[in-house]
Amino acid sequence: MAGLLAARSVHAQGVAGSAVNVNAVAAAAGVATSADLITSIGRIINIFLGFLGVIFLVLLLYAGFLWMTAQGDPKTVEKAKNILKQAVIGLVIIASAWAITTFVLNALSGATSDGGTGITGVGIAPGARGLRGSSGSLGRGLIESHVPFRNATNVARNTSIVITFKEAMDPSSFIAGWTDAASTTVTGLNSDAVKIFRTGESATLASDKARVRITSDFKTVIVNPVEYLGSPTVNVGYTVSLKGEKSGVRKKDGSSAFSGSFAGGYAWQFEVSTVVDLTPPTVISATPLEPGSYPRNAIIQITFSEAVDPTAVTGRTPNLEVVAESSTSKTVVPGEFRISNQYQTVEFLPDVKCGTNSCGRDIFCLPGKKTIRVTAKAAPLDPKNTPQAQLTTSGYDGVVDLAGNSLDGNKKGGAEGPPTDTFVWSFGTTDDLKLSPPQIESTIPIVGPGTSSNVPLDQSVQAVFDTILQGSTVNTENAQIAARGPGEKDPDTFWWSARLKFLDTKTTLFIDHRPYLPSGSSVATLNYYNPSLSSGIQDQYQNCYNPAGKCAVGTGPNCCNGKPQKAECAFTP
Repeated sequence: MAGLLAARSVHAQGVAGSAVNVNAVAAAAGVATSADLITSIGRIINIFLGFLGVIFLVLLLYAGFLWMTAQGDPKTVEKAKNILKQAVIGLVIIASAWAITTFVLNALSGATSDGGTGITGVGIAPGARGLRGSSGSLGRGLIESHVPFRNATNVARNTSIVITFKEAMDPSSFIAGWTDAASTTVTGLNSDAVKIFRTGESATLASDKARVRITSDFKTVIVNPVEYLGSPTVNVGYTVSLKGEKSGVRKKDGSSAFSGSFAGGYAWQFEVSTVVDLTPPTVISATPLEPGSYPRNAIIQITFSEAVDPTAVTGRTPNLEVVAESSTSKTVVPGEFRISNQYQTVEFLPDVKCGTNSCGRDIFCLPGKKTIRVTAKAAPLDPKNTPQAQLTTSGYDGVVDLAGNSLDGNKKGGAEGPPTDTFVWSFGTTDDLKLSPPQIESTIPIVGPGTSSNVPLDQSVQAVFDTILQGSTVNTENAQIAARGPGEKDPDTFWWSARLKFLDTKTTLFIDHRPYLPSGSSVATLNYYNPSLSSGIQDQYQNCYNPAGKCAVGTGPNCCNGKPQKAECAFTP
């Protein structure tokens, strides 16, 4: 496929790690020796610090006893004061040592892991670094996205694990004892095909220790561990492994999900923090904006402050509702909800066709000249575990995040359940259609001869569009990176994923990826990376990106051949 941008002859420095065998010490301390090096060291240090805490408590009790029984003897009182001072000084030293040790171990964990640790945050791609093997299925292969991201850090202990595929999957690959008759029932994990375990340990999450659900299109799987992951005192690494070949994960038609270059399956790692997430999600944007009137081919779009549970907000779910109102009637608008943008954005696509865009694809419309009222329902709270919602045998009855916290629709800082936290907004429609295509305003790396060489190896590809994009069209099929060169011979090492950031009337599209490989000094050793954005990308009015303007080939990233067409096309620098 032709590229939108190209990055060539990029360079980086590598860091080698070393390890010391501490299994004998771990065994003597009663710590499982199947843990990885860093985890074993952390556990031993925690045990040692626990003993020091006991000693501190004994010194406090002893000093208090001396003071209370001194009967006015100044020497005894002074001795008690000295013991108290020394104990407090010792406590400060212990606390400082713990903080320094935690920092060093976290740094070592990142330096010695395969590919480093991705940091989720501003300016850094989520999971931009990751496992070198069993990773190419993300983007190039069958996997569209998942959370936690590859090598994500600071993951809440009560998180769900979510995986989205590009094709419908066989539910029995993920759900133990699946039958069509019990399709709405939350049941256990197929631990033969899906293995979840502490990194470096052999024990996997048992079938009865997880509740597994799948969306109505059979493309997204959600695993809810019954018990919290990790530990309340130390960060813990986890690995998720999807088994390949015939005995592993299967598609809905019964064929193997992973074959050819990706036959080994798919695996990734992330790190669970010591924190339990009790912060409910909020709505950070809802378009079209109220109270204006808009062309009826507008896409209804809700973006949340964090990833939300796909089973609660996709398909023809009762948890979200679109109603067309007039002075004489109210009618529920038929259509389906789709999730995108790493599970943060939900969009509504009506059933009614009303035209075609410049690529020849169907456009779907809301009723014209109506008031459109959109409702996102908060989920009933679990009275024993507020602000988390009740998880029934059929899932959640409202919008929740991946930790099970119900929607905070009124943004008062806490979940109150329905109807208080149900989010509602409205806007008007006209009888018009908006058919102007989106355009790219800027890119990183910059498009142009000689401007895209020697970019940082982990820099996300970025493209700023002049309008709001339809999130469900921004996926790894329409936003790709082709890797070629002497270092990129194995397709199962390079992965990428797509995400969006909405800013008022514009959108920044990001393509996150495994770090580029540095090139050598000669032409024969250059590694090339060609991102491309295809005509499958559409804006909030369902207009396709390519061809976006009537201009000659090669004059900018918005042009293809200037002719409406269904075929994919992308600008070649």
